[in-house]
Amino acid sequence: MTPAGIPPADDQPPLDRPGTRTTAPSPPTPRGFVVTVPITAPAPVARLRTKDAFALPEAPDDHLVIRSIQTHPTSGTRLIINAHGKGAPLTMHPEEPVLPIRMLRTFELTCALCPGRARRVLDLVLHGTPHAWVCQACS
Repeated sequence: MTPAGIPPADDQPPLDRPGTRTTAPSPPTPRGFVVTVPITAPAPVARLRTKDAFALPEAPDDHLVIRSIQTHPTSGTRLIINAHGKGAPLTMHPEEPVLPIRMLRTFELTCALCPGRARRVLDLVLHGTPHAWVCQACS
């Protein structure tokens, strides 16, 4: 568990001190740099995946980590979200807004200037969505 109570993701080390960053650090890259576009908050719950962390707008300090997410069996327009620490699952509309806390995604990056390729894990909340990558040889 991290100090904020969010379990660390399998491929991401835990944060040392939550809430101490005032600006997002440069995304980790395989030598070079990534240009990213920030995600908007709140985001629709349908953008979340297993192991993502989020908070409901009415309880922004109550961070929830998704254990599983599935379509409701009788109402195809709803999602059932099982979160760590919640006894009962949450039933939500896919477009319902939530406050994303952590959204780790793996990206295959291709250098904008050469055919170089790299695979990186970025936190969409912290780093944003990658728009372009330039490898070390080209930078």
